[in-house]
Amino acid sequence: MSAADIVAILRALATVPIAWAILSGLREVALGVFLVAALTDAVDGWLARRTGSLGPRGEFLDPIADKVLVVGTLLALTVAGTGWPVTAVTILVALREGLVTILRARALSSGIALPADVIAKAKTVIEMVGVALIIVDGRPWAVLGAGLIGIAFLIGLATLPRYFTPRLA
Repeated sequence: MSAADIVAILRALATVPIAWAILSGLREVALGVFLVAALTDAVDGWLARRTGSLGPRGEFLDPIADKVLVVGTLLALTVAGTGWPVTAVTILVALREGLVTILRARALSSGIALPADVIAKAKTVIEMVGVALIIVDGRPWAVLGAGLIGIAFLIGLATLPRYFTPRLA
């Protein structure tokens, strides 16, 4: 397992203390841990390129770690009672990310790697900014954050056709 893979796994595991902090009312702690975890998304890619450890495992682990971080944090925010806009985007994002994960796993089992493209990376950045704004915990920030996540969801819908290629049918 490469250093980049370990960083991706740690990003996913960071969801646990983030959720705990949100549910304990420690939004500043949650925000700090979330921001550090979000920044590791750039670190693992850099590490993989620098060490020559790019490969199917990392191409699968990296987006999974992103999905766990974003969806797990949104679920904690929903349970904490952040409001209906957050609940709505949580449901939409969880459904889309679940579908994409299933399709990625199916592709990988067929020997087809589907690395994240520029659009998918932009979607992830927008999602992470949106989640950070919701964690800040104030009505204008939460609404803005939910709006950004809604935009990211629409971008995510635009990327779905690439997961339904003829090679996967």
